Amino acid sequence: MVKSWVMAAAVTAVILAGPAFGHAKLRSTMPAADAQLPVAPKSLTLTFNEDVRLAVLTLSADGRDVPVTVDRNLPAAPQVSIALPTLKAGKYQVRWSVLSADDGHVSTGTFSFAVLSPETAPSAPAAPATPAAASH
Repeated sequence: MVKSWVMAAAVTAVILAGPAFGHAKLRSTMPAADAQLPVAPKSLTLTFNEDVRLAVLTLSADGRDVPVTVDRNLPAAPQVSIALPTLKAGKYQVRWSVLSADDGHVSTGTFSFAVLSPETAPSAPAAPATPAAASH
């Protein structure tokens, strides 16, 4: 009898505490993780499974920080966008930290993307050849 009561109490506690164990999860980024871009992005967007507030976002290339402006006064939302300065060719690492709007839990992560140099970027397809004018 006591064993059944303890089990019921444990199950109830887990059900009631369930949302408290949830953390904001990163669903997608733009640019995508590990993307190799022929053109530098003008912004960075992180999309989460719930409303978050951006706490920290750093962008670095070759071990050096690239200055970005983070507005920590924006209302909580599932999507966070940051304007980027003009980026040169190279590999960039993004480190982020967000606070869940629901429970204040912190989630962190990193991802990278690369901006290709004109020499390494895939070339654009050639324009179709114009048919020669027929002579009569």
